[in-house]
Amino acid sequence: MSQKLLLALAIGLITLAGCSQNPSTSKAVAPERDDSAFLEAKNSRADELYVNPDSAKGGSAFRKIYIAPANLSKLQIIQPEDAEPDTEWEISDVEASVVQKALHTELATTLSFESAYNIVETREESDMVIKTTLVAIHPNTTRAEIEAGAKAGGALTVSMALVNTKTGNVMIRTVDTKSTDNIWAFNQVENNDPAINLIFRSWGDSMRRGLLNLQGRAYDPLANPLQLKER
Repeated sequence: MSQKLLLALAIGLITLAGCSQNPSTSKAVAPERDDSAFLEAKNSRADELYVNPDSAKGGSAFRKIYIAPANLSKLQIIQPEDAEPDTEWEISDVEASVVQKALHTELATTLSFESAYNIVETREESDMVIKTTLVAIHPNTTRAEIEAGAKAGGALTVSMALVNTKTGNVMIRTVDTKSTDNIWAFNQVENNDPAINLIFRSWGDSMRRGLLNLQGRAYDPLANPLQLKER
C-alpha cells in the first residue's frame, strides 16, 4: 500500500473520531450534593420519562387525575455491601401512612400547579391515574456508622406510571433513583421529615412536565428543558 493511501486513510480515521466526540446534543451533568439544585429535580434522571406518544390521541383534553395509594409491599432495603440485614428499616403501619400522605400531598401540589390538572378523590372520576411503587431504599451507611457520626445519605428508587383510566394504557412511565443527604428520614418518618417531601415533589414536577409535553400544552416557565424518550 502506497504512503499516500496510508496517509489518506489515517486522516479519514482521525476525522471520524473527531465527529464521534462532538455529538449534536449535550447532556447536562446531574447536580452534586453540595449543589443547591441537588433536591430540586434539575438535570436529574427523573426528567427522562418514557412516553407513549400514541396515548396522546384522544387524551389531549384529559385533566382529571387520581393519585392511587403507593404500593409499599415490594419495598426492599438494600444495605451497604457486606452489611448485616437491619430489620429496623421495616416501615410500620403508622410510618406507612405518613409516607402515603407525603406522596399524595406533593403529587397533588405539583400536578395542580397553575391549575394544570385537577386532582379527584376517586378513580371513577378520573381521566388518568398515577400508580406509584416504592421499590427500594438504599442507605449509604449502616446504623452503627450513623451512630458513630457518618453522613446519613442514601437514595430511593421508585416506579411511577400515569395510566389512561378508560383504556388502561400507560401514558408516561418512569423508574428512577434519586439521592438525598438524609435517606434516614425513611427510618424516622414519624417525624414527618421534609426530605421525604422533597423527593416526592421532584417526581411530581417531572410527571407534570411530561404530561404537558405529551399533550402539547403550555410551556412550563419553571422547568428545565425536558428530554422525552419513546417507549
